[in-house]
Amino acid sequence: MTKETRAGAPADRVGAREVKDRATSREQRILDINFDTKFPEKREITRKTGHAYGGRVDDIIDNACAGCLANCERTFSQTSFCQMGVATLIGFSIKDSVVIMHGPVGCGSQSHFMDFTIRLYGLQRGKQMANARWFSTNLSESEVINGGEQKLRDAILEADRRFRPSAIFVCMTCAPSIIGDDIDSVLEELRSETTAPLVPLHCPGFKARVFSSAYDVVYHGIQRAGFDFEPIPYIDYEPFNPDDPDYELKVRQYQYTRSRTINLYNAVSIGAQDEAEIRRLLEALGLNVRFFVEFSHPDDWRFITEAALNVAMCHVHDLYFLEYLKQRFDMPYILPTIPVGSSATRGFVTEIARFFGLEDAAKKLLDKEEAKLKGALKPIRERVKGKKVIIGGGYMRVGTAGLLADEIGMAVAGMRNFNYDTYGNQLFQEIEDTLGNVPTAISNQSSELVNMVKKLKPDIAISHPGLGIWMNKLGVPSIALFSQRFTFFGYKGAYELARRIDRTLANRNYSKNLSRNIELPYLESWYEKPYNHYILDKSGEVVGAEAI
Repeated sequence: MTKETRAGAPADRVGAREVKDRATSREQRILDINFDTKFPEKREITRKTGHAYGGRVDDIIDNACAGCLANCERTFSQTSFCQMGVATLIGFSIKDSVVIMHGPVGCGSQSHFMDFTIRLYGLQRGKQMANARWFSTNLSESEVINGGEQKLRDAILEADRRFRPSAIFVCMTCAPSIIGDDIDSVLEELRSETTAPLVPLHCPGFKARVFSSAYDVVYHGIQRAGFDFEPIPYIDYEPFNPDDPDYELKVRQYQYTRSRTINLYNAVSIGAQDEAEIRRLLEALGLNVRFFVEFSHPDDWRFITEAALNVAMCHVHDLYFLEYLKQRFDMPYILPTIPVGSSATRGFVTEIARFFGLEDAAKKLLDKEEAKLKGALKPIRERVKGKKVIIGGGYMRVGTAGLLADEIGMAVAGMRNFNYDTYGNQLFQEIEDTLGNVPTAISNQSSELVNMVKKLKPDIAISHPGLGIWMNKLGVPSIALFSQRFTFFGYKGAYELARRIDRTLANRNYSKNLSRNIELPYLESWYEKPYNHYILDKSGEVVGAEAI
């Protein structure tokens, strides 16, 4: 593994660059997935995703292509995200669903806040969502020793009887995974006794260090649950009655609409305003836009295959399912950059337009939108120019937010990604070309985040929700990297994010006052070490110790 920074790059860096160039071509980015297994492999295996690294942008790109990121480990860590928590978020977002957490009752402690949240997010989309309905099998010491499959059977039947849900998502947590409970056999046994499809989710926290593996777990469970994605033949459509004198006209109208229809795949981190902004841009090109799968009903999923193209708004979230639809139904898909900021939005819309032969129309639209945005950002740019920002969260959001920060004249002091793989190389190559060789960590550890911020001394942070409190305790004001309450996507989102940065920098008293009255739980000796002191490569050496 290469540990030198750009200033001391070894001679074999050229070879690594050639590997990177080959790996980032779309033709090379093919997933080798077996959709017939009980559960999917973790992303450390399928995508060589790394969860621990310290260095700079060029090091991360090179080592991602070489597969070295997956070899890094920590000799010390605090808590980290659990893939079960991520899996339940998607389950809650499916209209009229029920989630069953098979495990001790404490595994559901983080889910109470989702009740109001899911209803609100649904209403923002014009949909009446039920409460976040979930059961726990509440395994006791006795069941942990003797098995809890009977409790799971009872919970499934009770959930189906009480709610008649659209789907029942069954989460396999750590304890039953360790003792060997067979949820697949239980679900197979009960399929004929329930009205709801039963979706197995093998998501114990210890199973994957890359918590985004949970997205693959959910989509794998959905495709195994028996939902119908088969295209509906014309003859089965009532409007397409062969005896109808307008039969041929209606079929042609349908075929034309389908040829201009795209499916966009959302996430809980993508708000209704984000969806509206992207819909506005794509419908201006004459395209028909639909959103799946979150905040939709499983009955609607049958129409997924009635489209010309699938598009991931965040491929970290949806690539697994899009690959399944491609292999099973020959549906093409593209993976454009998440549309935050002018550069990423132009790339997102242009790539979709190219598929439909609409590049010229897209260029005219985007030129006009960018001119309006540039004028709106001018006064903001004058006030925030030169201010230092650190950005942390999922790598697609982090990278595009960094390009937006540069667009308004800010200096990106550092980036901190929860994980990283080669699917980010095209974006991060643009970051290196535009922003320079920025210090970049791969970390989900609060201790490393605090150390990094102490050394970089940013004026402001853009943080994954829930982590801004660490910034504010350090005296650094923070705004959210994403939120359902605001717009982030497209040109409207670029302006709103820039405006929030401007307003936050104008008054930093809250974070300053908080830092004067809060003592963080870390020793001064920790701040004297590199933030990546505990991240080692397979030879036992610290990775990227001179990055900051």
